Amino acid sequence: MRAFQIWWLKISCFLTGYNYYILSNCSEVSIRKVKKYTAALLIISVVWSFVGFCFCSRYIKLGVSGSILGSIISVLIILQIERQILLIDKTNNILKATRIGLAILMAIIGSLIIDQLIFKDDIDKTKIAINQQKVNSLMSTKTKEITNQISAFNDAIRMKENERKILIEDINKNPNISIIETSSNMIPVTKQTTDSLKRSTTNTVLKRTTSTNVRVIPNPKTQQLPEIYNQLKELNVQKGSKETMLLNVKANLEKEVQSKVGFLDELTIMFSIIRNSIIAGVVYLIWFIFLLLLELLVLIGKSNDSESDYDKTIQKQMEIHLRKIQLL
Repeated sequence: MRAFQIWWLKISCFLTGYNYYILSNCSEVSIRKVKKYTAALLIISVVWSFVGFCFCSRYIKLGVSGSILGSIISVLIILQIERQILLIDKTNNILKATRIGLAILMAIIGSLIIDQLIFKDDIDKTKIAINQQKVNSLMSTKTKEITNQISAFNDAIRMKENERKILIEDINKNPNISIIETSSNMIPVTKQTTDSLKRSTTNTVLKRTTSTNVRVIPNPKTQQLPEIYNQLKELNVQKGSKETMLLNVKANLEKEVQSKVGFLDELTIMFSIIRNSIIAGVVYLIWFIFLLLLELLVLIGKSNDSESDYDKTIQKQMEIHLRKIQLL
């Protein structure tokens, strides 16, 4: 039991910022005061860890690990804010006014997030009608866009079909093509001449000979048909995809709109619910007052506490250090 008390006192000192070694030599009154502050900090930390986790998970969509990290950051911020009150010697009016203003803002933020979770089903009911209006407004634009794309594919398919038809007609009329090949060769020819003195001379001249060859080959346009077939197949696949998209456009838009959870959208819906329902307004007011008093719990406790021997020990240490400085 003694070990548990020591362990708990160390945790209390860690949370509040008090010095464990000084506090362990103080009276039970100072120890009880620290435990009282620790209890208030734990209550506030639990509430804000829940608020931070829900906000990060629902609206920032950080996942479980990210939401846990956001919850831890929220608790650290709250602890540092509360330490501004706990570690000051005497609370002044400026500090009180600042802490009260900060408490009001934090109570508003916390109550808004908590009420959005409480009124979740009511908000979802209202969002169904609003989302349906958004889907109807987006559907005409989206349908027109997809229809225009399908028309463009139909035009492209029609052009390719005409091109294929012309090619087939040409191939049927001319399945084969005759190619005339002409080749020229130079053949040497010997010519002997005799002059007036009856001397003979032999000359060699080149004589050109031309030969013609006719070759029949299949019409080369037949090689273009497979490429056109592939293009038509690809166009039909893309057209079918767009037609499927057109059939599912409403379902896809509903899914897309529902997947977008906007904090401001839900906040607007929640305010309309609070305005139209007295019970909802009372629930919001209860949470706001609860969080406000919770935020002011440490400030109220610090303001009403008298100076303890822990505080006097701290003051005495400061006086001793100041005297040392003067002596130096």
